[in-house]
Amino acid sequence: MATEENSTPAGWVDTHLHLLPGIDDGPATMELAMAMAEVIIGDGISHVVVTPHSNYQFTFDPAQATALRDQMQAQLGNRLTLLTGCELHLSFENVQAVLANPRLYSLNGGRYVLVEFPEFFERNSMQKALEGFCEIGLVPLIAHPERNQVFQQHPPVLDDYLRLGCIAQVTASSFSGRFGKRAQEFSNELLNRECIHVVASDGHSAEQRSPRLSKAHAAIEAAKGAELARILCRDNPWAIACDRKLPYAPEPVAKKKSLWSRLKG
Repeated sequence: MATEENSTPAGWVDTHLHLLPGIDDGPATMELAMAMAEVIIGDGISHVVVTPHSNYQFTFDPAQATALRDQMQAQLGNRLTLLTGCELHLSFENVQAVLANPRLYSLNGGRYVLVEFPEFFERNSMQKALEGFCEIGLVPLIAHPERNQVFQQHPPVLDDYLRLGCIAQVTASSFSGRFGKRAQEFSNELLNRECIHVVASDGHSAEQRSPRLSKAHAAIEAAKGAELARILCRDNPWAIACDRKLPYAPEPVAKKKSLWSRLKG
């Protein structure tokens, strides 16, 4: 593990970020990646987990990601700490790869694995994949559920996965409408229902898909108070980076009984 400190950092912690140059749809060059890093530092973020895509379009190469991280870290010094992971699309091939070598795909080599759902998916098959991860000691961290149409239209599906042991990561800019009105509304709904465990930037560039947490932090602070804003933008993501139990993990919404079960008493 690259992160062993016991203290919590002063800055925010971003656990979903496409920062490494030339390996996915993030910055194309090292120059653009470094410009993006300056935005991150300026926003008050001190630690990030870089999470290149692992999907049908981009192949995740852990050695390549580590080499690029080391190159960027050498230029940044102690101004920003970079840790590695990936954003794992839940394809059959990726699920099998994780089951065979789980810590190769997890965030900073710990128990948490960032998973991306297909735009449309079959619920039971996804549940079986997530159950497989949980059975080997991983904690699936569901990326941007507020942007997925299945979760938007059927929130109890997300509740099912949270009861299974998954946790939810909402994109910071969803709170300001970057991904449309429904994603914004659903983000606030999840916040009110205590279904968000982490806020992350999912940044891809310095400006268009900006790696900032400050606006989301301010919105959460205004809606729910400074303590929860700090937890979602720093304390919980720091625990993930350090492979620790989350300090804030509310009980998932209880499953509603069917009409027949209620009638039976």
